[in-house]
Amino acid sequence: MPATTTRRTNLILFLGLIIVFSIISFVAANSAFIVTNEIYSGVTVADIPVGGLSSDEAEQKIRDKIISKMSRPIELNYQDRSWTISAEEISLSIDAASLVQEAYKVGRKGNIFQQLQERYLSVNRGYAIPLTASYDVPKLESVLQTIAQSLDGKARNATIAYNDSEVSIVPETPGRKLNITNTLETISAYFNNELSFSIPLVIEEVAPAVFASDLESIDSLLTSYSTQFDASNANRTENISLAARSINDLLVKQGEIFSFNRNVGPRLAEYGYKEAPVFIEGKIVLDWGGGVCQVSTTLYNAVLFADLVIEERTAHFYPPNYVPLGQDATVADNLLDFKFKNSSESNIYIKSEVIGNQLTIYILGKRLKNPPNIQVVATDVKVLEPKTIIKQDSLLDLGTQIIETEGQKGVQVTTYRLKKTNDNKEISRELLGNDEFKPVDKVIRVGTKALPKQSTK
Repeated sequence: MPATTTRRTNLILFLGLIIVFSIISFVAANSAFIVTNEIYSGVTVADIPVGGLSSDEAEQKIRDKIISKMSRPIELNYQDRSWTISAEEISLSIDAASLVQEAYKVGRKGNIFQQLQERYLSVNRGYAIPLTASYDVPKLESVLQTIAQSLDGKARNATIAYNDSEVSIVPETPGRKLNITNTLETISAYFNNELSFSIPLVIEEVAPAVFASDLESIDSLLTSYSTQFDASNANRTENISLAARSINDLLVKQGEIFSFNRNVGPRLAEYGYKEAPVFIEGKIVLDWGGGVCQVSTTLYNAVLFADLVIEERTAHFYPPNYVPLGQDATVADNLLDFKFKNSSESNIYIKSEVIGNQLTIYILGKRLKNPPNIQVVATDVKVLEPKTIIKQDSLLDLGTQIIETEGQKGVQVTTYRLKKTNDNKEISRELLGNDEFKPVDKVIRVGTKALPKQSTK
């Protein structure tokens, strides 16, 4: 017989003997396991070894380990900050008896093949039973909500500071928010795997809406526009200030369409707006947000002189006295909006301020080499005379006259935006609007009630 064949035969016999002895050993171990009342070797409850122990011994070991851990505070950590709670605060508990039952079932449940598989895995790789901790979820959520109040921080947009014709960028600051749902899942995993009492909080970074990179191209003031108001009217002044703050430090990206209503929001009492005089259908009445139209009008004029495209603009019912004729822009919740498009070659930035009785809106952008000279002119101005309407009133004495409505003149006007070179040559002429402010008729009530006859005696 060749030597190679002999070596192969010996190797096969040797491997066969190993397999036979392994089977005998595995069968013997399983036979011993079947007749004992101990948990199978290799079984752990979380990180607690319980293999080879009786049920009572395993339960006592688990209880001792849990009592030791639960005597310490639970630490919830974020960077160098931590918050501590006790197990009692969230009613944390572990059912040691149920865990021992699960550990004891390893290698004993299912058909013979399933039992053999679990026994093999337990001996060779280990078999871990999770702790399945029990705790009061609403109490833990309440703790996390309290932590969130001190931990959460809003993101701060990058902004532009404008002082004495100098433009400087203030970088953004990211915000942070405690993710309560994910933190609860993390806590559950730490409790169930090893009953760890040092647990990281799950914090999400909140990105700002405006980054310093969005403002890099903005280097100068394109234009500003100011209007004055009666500061003694406290409610109207407050409304103007609120609306102005809503559009302060506002980025409008290149090609973006700005909506006044979308940025300012509804003019309602719940947002701090107050009742102030407005002109509606020829009459001055109180309405919520009175005065906000002065902000939209001031912005409209700043946009005009910044050479941006007007998308939507509506004239008032009657021309206001704080801007030239034909240069107003009224707004109304869910009805009338002022919109413009950033048609420049870069992003622009809006700043607004109210000082004393003056509202000023600034538009910052990229400096142009040869910017056009912008002019807004009103032409074809026509005064519309009001009518006088006589109303007979049977409740007034004959011949008595009462002026019900004073009446006001109306006007028609056509407005253009002119672009000119520095030497005053016209480049283009853009029609902005043909506005008609209708006259308000004068109404006089005349009495028709007959006077009582006087006695002749």
